[in-house]
Amino acid sequence: MKTIKRILVALDGSTSAIHATNYAIEFANLLNAEIEVVSIIKYAMGNIDAGILPTEVEKANEIRALKIIKKIKNSHPNAIIKDFVIVGIPEREISKIIKEWKADLLVIGHHTHTFIERLLVKSVEKKLINHLECPILIIPKKLNNNK
Repeated sequence: MKTIKRILVALDGSTSAIHATNYAIEFANLLNAEIEVVSIIKYAMGNIDAGILPTEVEKANEIRALKIIKKIKNSHPNAIIKDFVIVGIPEREISKIIKEWKADLLVIGHHTHTFIERLLVKSVEKKLINHLECPILIIPKKLNNNK
């Protein structure tokens, strides 16, 4: 079994992703591993008719993601967290980062979807499982890190 030295966390700002990030930081501390947090901003459609450009939506999402990452860093002042925010297709960008950074483990939060969403949309989790070359740790939405 390969030693885990680099843990990548994919953060989308959801409650489950924040729980997963907190869990990953604690796990990294136990393993003395590096941790990197990535937030992928999906390409935005915007609303040209309303005067809202896609780049403006993406920039607002980037600012929101950086605030969340800063809050996480403040909650874990002793953790060394590298972070970056990328605009793109989440599963593609996460795959690229795993290869470039040579991550040993990907940690993500589990998202529950409504019945209709499950029928129409393939989750990022499912898309990643079929394409990655490293293990994925999926943290349940209801995990309480304080227990």
